[in-house]
Amino acid sequence: MKKGKRKLLIPTVASLLSLTLYMSGGSNFAAASNHVQLTKATPMAAKHGNLIGHTSRSTNASLTIALQLRNSDKLDDFIASLNNPSSPNYKHYLSPDEFKNQYGPTDETLANVKNFLTSEGFEVQNVSSNNAFITVSGTTGQMEDTFGIKINNYKNSKGEIYYSNDTAPSIPAEFSGVITNIEGLNNEAHFTHPKISTPSPLVNPNSTAVKPNVGSGPAGGYTPVELKGAYDISPLASSGYTGAGQTVAVMELDGYKASNISTYNGYYGLGSPAPTNVYVDGYSGAAGQGEVEVELDIEVINAIAPKAQVVVYEGPNTDRGLIDTYQKIASDNKAKSISVSWGIGEQHSSSATMNSLHTIFQQYAAQGQSIFAASGDNGAYDSGGSTLEVDSPANDPYVTGVGGTHLNLSSSSYSSELVWSNKRNRTGGGGGLSKIYAMPSFQSGPGVLNSYSNGKRQVPDVSADADPSTGYSIYSQGTWTVVGGTSAAAPVWAGIAALNNQYAAANGKGNLGQANPTLYKAFNTTQTYQAYHDITSGNNLYYPATSGYDMATGIGTPDAYNLIRDIN
Repeated sequence: MKKGKRKLLIPTVASLLSLTLYMSGGSNFAAASNHVQLTKATPMAAKHGNLIGHTSRSTNASLTIALQLRNSDKLDDFIASLNNPSSPNYKHYLSPDEFKNQYGPTDETLANVKNFLTSEGFEVQNVSSNNAFITVSGTTGQMEDTFGIKINNYKNSKGEIYYSNDTAPSIPAEFSGVITNIEGLNNEAHFTHPKISTPSPLVNPNSTAVKPNVGSGPAGGYTPVELKGAYDISPLASSGYTGAGQTVAVMELDGYKASNISTYNGYYGLGSPAPTNVYVDGYSGAAGQGEVEVELDIEVINAIAPKAQVVVYEGPNTDRGLIDTYQKIASDNKAKSISVSWGIGEQHSSSATMNSLHTIFQQYAAQGQSIFAASGDNGAYDSGGSTLEVDSPANDPYVTGVGGTHLNLSSSSYSSELVWSNKRNRTGGGGGLSKIYAMPSFQSGPGVLNSYSNGKRQVPDVSADADPSTGYSIYSQGTWTVVGGTSAAAPVWAGIAALNNQYAAANGKGNLGQANPTLYKAFNTTQTYQAYHDITSGNNLYYPATSGYDMATGIGTPDAYNLIRDIN
């Protein structure tokens, strides 16, 4: 099954904290004892704009302080045992309370950090259920004095004005190895969803001349029936596996309009329950520029697993909003399948932020929660430039990164696929090599060790339809339209995971949990049924599709009926 165990490269506290004296800063620092700087929390936001001036010290703000997990050196091995059929821990997932008791910071550690923060004038607003994240409120002046930084206003290329710290924050040396990250020192909205691409010319539901040439949706595009036929979900639906009793979370940094969801469900006769909402960090739920993204995610999950309950977790589009929204999904532990379409280029996110995400994704794995994330829509160049780059969080080993294809049907059945890419507008399914994480032990099988391999994590893991020219029929912003992007591919897989969990429960099996070990095992060992479509044509603007694994489409696209029968 595996060609040799490789330890996951997980950022450690030693790598996160530079044990150097802080020799300058606010008055509190001048009188303080030894401090250490969180060099891995070097602000990226300050690099994205032009300096305007100093932020008023009376500006109200909130912070989320991340703490190091306890027994973190044992956590990866425990998670691996959950996926090992010969282990007594196999599929025996933890509850949030059990995770806290075994891996969360101790109450004493938590109390010490809280005392430090309140002594600096901050007010504690919330503590995550695992003790690993503390939310406090205060002013930017308190931030500057406490962490030895300066908060400035900046203006980015979009004309947006935001504030950010100018240097990495510092903390008292006694908290070295305890505090690992501080989110909220900036309020830049820079996490983006992969581009929601519509066919060119834009779809006009009142004009048949510009409809895409695939799909039977009102404006073109693939319908729920066609998607089920494409990925062999129809036999599951016919047998009553529709996601009933399952909960799927979508992590969102924007809002949506419920009327668009009900119109979609009503038109296609899905009978899906209305989505429920969880608002994080005071987010209002108002639909903004990312409305189409949110509605796409919900509607695709309804198409694949129509009876599953979708829970929409909505937070502000900031570093802090991102972390807090992900952590709320872990703390609630309601959803065993999670879909994510928002991300940022790996080299455009701080190591400290990715470490905080990694901590949360470890908790997902320990609790039996699967997470599927879009790999991006700029091919091998995630940030749209000329540098090879993968997307975060699809780069994380505990996340299943989902790439994109161009899907062809014959009637309503699968015909063929090739890699999605468009050289004219430089779009395509994201994929490539991480610069942060080592190749995990589960990532093995034909094609994994290729001419590009350098010992690093490879993305994506799997794929699904994403090309706008073979896009999805959705209802958004009061009209029928056709949308593509790996933003659509990720919820396909999250919906399939919900179907799997319903099937597993009916057959006395455990939830899918961390998906990658199981998905790769079905790929690199002999199975009863053919679980994947191997994509061998095309490229993602750099990496070519090949037989077996490739960094354009991963291990392929699903034959859901076969895959679910194999892994159960």
